[in-house]
Amino acid sequence: MRHISILTIAIFFFMFQTEAQETFFKIYNTLYFDQSFDAIETLNGDYLIIGERALSYLEDSTYGYILKINAEGLFLQEAVVGDQGEWSRFSFIQRLTDIPDQYIIGGWSDSSNQGTIFNKMILQIIDEELSVQSKTTFLSPPDYVYHPWKSQIILDSLLYILSFYFPPGANSQIAVTKVRLPYDSINSYHSPAISVHSPYDLLYMGSDSIFQVFYIGPLFKASIPSKILQLDGNLNYITTLEGPPYILTSICATQYNDTSFLLTGSGISPEYPAKQHIMVYLMNNNNDTLKKLEYFNHPDTILYAGGGTNTVINGESIFVTGIYNFDPSSSYLWQTTPTWIQITKTDMDLNIISHHFYGGDALYIPYAAISTSDGGVLITGFTWDYTIPGNMLRDIFVLKVDTAGVVTNISEEASWKMNDAILYPNPGSDYFIAIVGAQHPQATLFLYDLNGRLVMERQLHQHQTRINTAFLPTGTYIYTFVTDGKGIGTGKWVKQ
Repeated sequence: MRHISILTIAIFFFMFQTEAQETFFKIYNTLYFDQSFDAIETLNGDYLIIGERALSYLEDSTYGYILKINAEGLFLQEAVVGDQGEWSRFSFIQRLTDIPDQYIIGGWSDSSNQGTIFNKMILQIIDEELSVQSKTTFLSPPDYVYHPWKSQIILDSLLYILSFYFPPGANSQIAVTKVRLPYDSINSYHSPAISVHSPYDLLYMGSDSIFQVFYIGPLFKASIPSKILQLDGNLNYITTLEGPPYILTSICATQYNDTSFLLTGSGISPEYPAKQHIMVYLMNNNNDTLKKLEYFNHPDTILYAGGGTNTVINGESIFVTGIYNFDPSSSYLWQTTPTWIQITKTDMDLNIISHHFYGGDALYIPYAAISTSDGGVLITGFTWDYTIPGNMLRDIFVLKVDTAGVVTNISEEASWKMNDAILYPNPGSDYFIAIVGAQHPQATLFLYDLNGRLVMERQLHQHQTRINTAFLPTGTYIYTFVTDGKGIGTGKWVKQ
């Protein structure tokens, strides 16, 4: 029987709301291995989440998956598409411009026969009840593989699809496919099969009538692995440019206005003595950097940009999704230390307003963020609860926040806690890091043992403070953060 479980831990900040907004943070537990990669809001305020479903973590067969929930996050219906013995996935969903209550979903399906791979690109149009209105497939030559990832519709009927392209015997390359809806013509661009080209995003620059493809590729300079491929509307090659320096992965392009865009990614720069962290560039259509924002929580801990679409604009606010405590050097799909979904809100000049943290009790990997009609943001991805013995299943999570980036309508039955501040790592050993929300310029940390004895009191005057705990015996402690006489966070911290 299908059910929804609510997260045990969430950390966020409250701000006054002038208009009620639906907010929630839910996990959709099933007996399957589920992942989500994109989402869209329907005309009546429901949400369609798309991705893949496998019967087990072995992924012997995978299926395209569609989940429909309402504005409160309640499950409405689902659809599973594919055949046993094949590997299928839905990667993107777009609203049809001329039929706004219908949506085009793109993905792929692979099968194997005697060592030969047979690949097809799948496009299907559904309505809001998940009924298929039309479907088409584009067959690839044997052993040529296309895995669609991002898409954009322009001029109402031209669909452009960015894919990971794997020709025989070659590493990942770039393919961009042009489809005139409803599927009456097709054209493609393929990058030369030399070195590795890892595509991340594409963006149509309407004022110049060109597409820009953002990818990681062969180095021109050691500090600039990011590249920008420019194509015209017919997918003719124009040029390749260096991207902004120091971005290494998780590139996301977001339209800022008619003459500029945001480019977000993860990287390391000499300006900050930190591990991989988030960088946001505001660039004009000539690819000149106008402004830049870099931030991290603590130099010793990685803050990764979210996968897929990690940056959205809603009104006069920018929201950037990150993964705090991510470890890309390990097998990240099976990381057995907790991550937090971090939502950073800035103004349009890239000044940070707040950081909000959700999770911390399991592995969370966000893959898609969308702006919502009520001024908020919806984020989806997958989670793995490694604390359950023998659990090898992933589940889809959906986080819906308001214009401040927070969840506000919490029922009395909710088991998860809300804080403006956290201690990390937890469990820890010789130290912990006190992380306080950006809206609190100072706070006081009180740490008690289980007998209620105060063992530490520390004044905090910055967003993150590393504190020595080597003198404390192993065990469980209770922490409380106080600002202006009001508690802003409490919880347990375990020293191992």
